[in-house]
Amino acid sequence: MQNHPYFTHLSTEIYHFRVSFACCPMNPQAPDGSEQLFRAKVVSLIIDGRAELALRLLSKYYAVSEPDLRVGTVKRHRRVLACYLEKERRIYLSKSEYITSPFVILHEFYHHLRASQIMIRGQVEKRADLFAMNFIRDFVSQHQLTRGGD
Repeated sequence: MQNHPYFTHLSTEIYHFRVSFACCPMNPQAPDGSEQLFRAKVVSLIIDGRAELALRLLSKYYAVSEPDLRVGTVKRHRRVLACYLEKERRIYLSKSEYITSPFVILHEFYHHLRASQIMIRGQVEKRADLFAMNFIRDFVSQHQLTRGGD
């Protein structure tokens, strides 16, 4: 599994990160029980540079509008990797290389999702991190299954 090009960029802490589904306030079940496959597919799309398609699928899955995605910075947010602006319904990435980062894209999508729905307040950044890590964990699991558990 570590031979996958994306994992060369993950830190050891993220690679070994384990969270339970109960940590995330939004965890709908796919009708056919394929939630893990869906999450793995979303991460795969992002890694392959198809973040817009991943955002479209996520938006449909969670029944929210699709956020816009732009590369650039925003006043008062120039020192962050990415940010979500609720007024614009837009995810800004500070560098184009982040368009292939599942953690960054999914973290910011969580902010869009939270702004689009009535959500549990508090620990927003932690919950956004957990949301992103749940998807990455399922991608890792599916990748191990398809590669025979490297």
